[in-house]
Amino acid sequence: MPSEIYATEDKKPYYESFGSDISLVAVSVRTKVKRMMQTVNYLATDDFPKTAGKLLLKMTGGEIGHTQIPLEILLPENNDEITYRVYFYHENENHEGEKIYDELKRRLEEQRFVFPPYMGITEFLASIEYIDEGKVSKNPEQEVELNSVCKLKEVELDFSGDNLQYLTEKMPTGFLNDRTPKQTEEYVSEVKGGIMKLKLKEGAVCYTVGYSEDGHALIENIMPM
Repeated sequence: MPSEIYATEDKKPYYESFGSDISLVAVSVRTKVKRMMQTVNYLATDDFPKTAGKLLLKMTGGEIGHTQIPLEILLPENNDEITYRVYFYHENENHEGEKIYDELKRRLEEQRFVFPPYMGITEFLASIEYIDEGKVSKNPEQEVELNSVCKLKEVELDFSGDNLQYLTEKMPTGFLNDRTPKQTEEYVSEVKGGIMKLKLKEGAVCYTVGYSEDGHALIENIMPM
């Protein structure tokens, strides 16, 4: 996403500008993935930025030196690329009066980013491709086939599919402007490239989005994160 949306020269806060009350973000895992754990070495030095240096000093027992941190790496199966599809909507304006949604769409179409896109950490560079602008409506059905990640507490999973593999992860639902994490939720996804079968619990909202990709019309069900 473009950095101008996130911050300006006067360091205006940006986290709450992407709150769930004014924006919609859904994510779909499009390829099969597997996990690998690696241990990486970090070194605290005198010329480290103050905050990072203090953190590493605390982790290493108060002395400048090496520390080992476990790092989980996602890998694609079948030597493919890991692909995610992101569904995004926003209703507010940026600091220049342009709709945040419109600015993001324009930048995606032009492939014009302020910083290189990456996944997780800067060593894992990513590429972003604009697909289409679709139409969204609420899905009134209670039992759905879901294409996106969703909150586990909002659904009842169907385990009848032989080839489905569900994975749960805990993560904050967002951040306040002072970078304080909001409440943690447990999210569930299907990691073998399948579509989740589930039943919505009371109060849960599912959306149906229609769009086209490479000339083919697609209709998918998504839930906001």
